[in-house]
Amino acid sequence: MRCPKCKSEMEKVVGSYQYRESGLDNVKLEQWPMLTCSACQIRLPLVPDPHGMAQLITGALVRQRARLNGDFIVFIRKAMGQTATGLANILGVARGSVSRWENEKAEIDPYYDFKLRMEAIDQVLPVEERRTAREEVAQIFQRQYRPDLSVSDERITVPPKAEMVACV
Repeated sequence: MRCPKCKSEMEKVVGSYQYRESGLDNVKLEQWPMLTCSACQIRLPLVPDPHGMAQLITGALVRQRARLNGDFIVFIRKAMGQTATGLANILGVARGSVSRWENEKAEIDPYYDFKLRMEAIDQVLPVEERRTAREEVAQIFQRQYRPDLSVSDERITVPPKAEMVACV
């Protein structure tokens, strides 16, 4: 493939990449296949399946021990294919509550944080991962949950799944 900027030939490598294309500032792809241009230093991650990437990021987000912030709530809601009203109905809250969480006018209550994560697991993650993810999230909320710490304060690391790398 040719570099979109300088038209030089790009090389396939594996490395780390700050994945801002997700709309989230602290998502980092680790050991990820990408194309690099030695002439102008552009790096492009190879993401053959956007839905699969949303699953990977959602899986990483729900397993964090910190409280979800507004950007992550928006990301998870969109990965679930829900409107703010739809998410409010699922969680049993007013639509305004979802809006306040997403705009960071209010922090999500630990109960609704847990409920949102469980819904995301059921609606976004592959069937074969759901049981393990639910158990991990339950363990986090029983022992390690930090409502005083926002997920935005932690780096979200997304390792590649074998099938994502294999199709590149």
